[in-house]
Amino acid sequence: IGQLLEFARPMSIQRRATQLDDLIRHSLKMVEGDAKQKGVTLNVESDPHMETVQIDPDRIKQVLLNLYLNAMEAMEEGGDLSVAFLGMPTNHSIQITVSDTGPGIKPEDLPNLFDPYFTTKPSGTGLGLAIVHKIIESHEGEIQVESLVGEGTTITMVIPHALED
Repeated sequence: IGQLLEFARPMSIQRRATQLDDLIRHSLKMVEGDAKQKGVTLNVESDPHMETVQIDPDRIKQVLLNLYLNAMEAMEEGGDLSVAFLGMPTNHSIQITVSDTGPGIKPEDLPNLFDPYFTTKPSGTGLGLAIVHKIIESHEGEIQVESLVGEGTTITMVIPHALED
C-alpha cells in the first residue's frame, strides 16, 4: 500500500549539496548483511574528482536500495553487485551505474521494466522500478537498462544539473 501511495503521489524533489561517494557507500552498508548472507560481493568505483552534487539524497538512496535489492534477489547463487559513478562536467551531469552478474532480463521484458504493476516475481508488486523511474525523471534525468540473459544487468542513470559550480 505504501508503494502504491508513493507512486500515485506527485513526486517532490529536495535537491541539496550531497557527497555522492558518502551516499553510495552508506547505501551499500545498508545491504551489506543481506549481500554477505547471499554470497554477493559489493563493489564501488568512485570518481575521485567529484566532490559535491545537487540531488535529493533521500530519493537517490531509495533508488539505489531498490536496485540493490532487485539485483541481490536475482542473484540466487551469489555474484557481484557493482556501483560506479562519475561526474560529466561537459553537460553538468552525474552518471550512476548499478551492475549485477545475475541471470539477466529477458529481452521481451525490457520494454515493460518501468511500467507500473509489471513484475516477473511471484511476490512482487511491480511498483519498485516504476518508483525508481519516477524519481530519476523528477531529477530531470534518464535511466537505461542493458541486460544479457545469463550475464547480468546494468542500469545507468544520468542526472543533469547535478554538479556543484
